[in-house]
Amino acid sequence: MTNPKLIAAIWLGCLFGASADQPASVRVAPTASQFTGLNVAMGSFTYTHGMDFDDLDGSLSVTEFECLFLLSKPINLGTDIMIVPAVQYGLTSFDFDFDGKYPRVAGDEDLHSLSLHLAAVNMSDASPWFYGAWARAELASDFQHINGDDFTFDIAAGVGYRFSDSFTLAAGAAVLNLNGDTWVCPGINFDWVVNDKTRIGLYGPLAVASYAPNEDWSFSLRGKPGGGIWNITDDFGDSKSVDLSSYQVGAFVSRRLTGKLWLNAGAGLVFANSLEYSDPDGDNKILDEDMDSAFFGQIGLSLKAW
Repeated sequence: MTNPKLIAAIWLGCLFGASADQPASVRVAPTASQFTGLNVAMGSFTYTHGMDFDDLDGSLSVTEFECLFLLSKPINLGTDIMIVPAVQYGLTSFDFDFDGKYPRVAGDEDLHSLSLHLAAVNMSDASPWFYGAWARAELASDFQHINGDDFTFDIAAGVGYRFSDSFTLAAGAAVLNLNGDTWVCPGINFDWVVNDKTRIGLYGPLAVASYAPNEDWSFSLRGKPGGGIWNITDDFGDSKSVDLSSYQVGAFVSRRLTGKLWLNAGAGLVFANSLEYSDPDGDNKILDEDMDSAFFGQIGLSLKAW
């Protein structure tokens, strides 16, 4: 299986130059100048409480911290090509609560993800077509013992067409986990600026509908994948893969604090939850459990670029 949250990052990173929650009132036509709408830095805390297991007498709560930083301003290669490098870190903490027998593999875990991203976009004011590519190298581990199973490499490419200043359609494909259980993911995206206050988009598996009554507030409904895949070292010193999958739907509000600094908060429901422990190649599943829906809350800060 593959990390569903990664897929959302792919479509946002390589096919669109603006952040999905940018207010429509400050959005420009999807040319190279759209990079000015990116978050140059962002961080968030998310807590999901009590996802009950279907076949075990227990539940899992998850605390997540994520941050992302652009490493530089967009780098120009020629007239129309821009490259954006970024670094991302995530900490995911598992908190199990079991009423009955405690499965040996399901111990509380602190899981880390450190990744380098490189997104490239070819956009020209003279053409409605644009092209994107994206690459990522990730270390996802419990940091107990680092080996080749802790690293993954992913690439993606896509093409889009600007039908107007307010509507863009794009499609592409990603090749994930090049050095392991490789998986190909196609995707369709659209971005529709309804008016200067309302924007609707589908970016792969990430859906966003936002409303910005003014330049200081933004309200949105979002659906996006969650979870991740990490490599851990078990009690016998062997590598195991931990795969947490979910889908998150919630309501969010963003408030400009000062200048380009925004406060973001949201809450909602996570569903389609599952947890899998297996060998790194996906075989020999030690634990494969579906979990009930649960509620989440999130708070964070973001800094708009330039």
